[in-house]
Amino acid sequence: MGAEQRLVQLARRRAELVAHSAAQRAELGDICHVWRVPMAIADQGVTVWRFLRMHPALLVGLGVAFAVARPRRAVNWLGRGWALWRVFRGMAAGKWKPN
Repeated sequence: MGAEQRLVQLARRRAELVAHSAAQRAELGDICHVWRVPMAIADQGVTVWRFLRMHPALLVGLGVAFAVARPRRAVNWLGRGWALWRVFRGMAAGKWKPN
């Protein structure tokens, strides 16, 4: 096999790999397109979470306003929140395991 034949073979192989790579990029783009909306919603949730972590007084103020406006509901939601807090803390510590 001559050097020129080897170069032609390498160029052909390179073209095949470039085409295969383009097909894989297109497939990955299709897969990512399906996840675009859920990931955008998750990004907004993370943004809200970061905002609330930077401004905890706002969250406390909303909680106090809710407690003043609807005291009975506030007590019910406080119990649910406490239960969720315990589950999250247990999960974070590795103590809680789903059945």
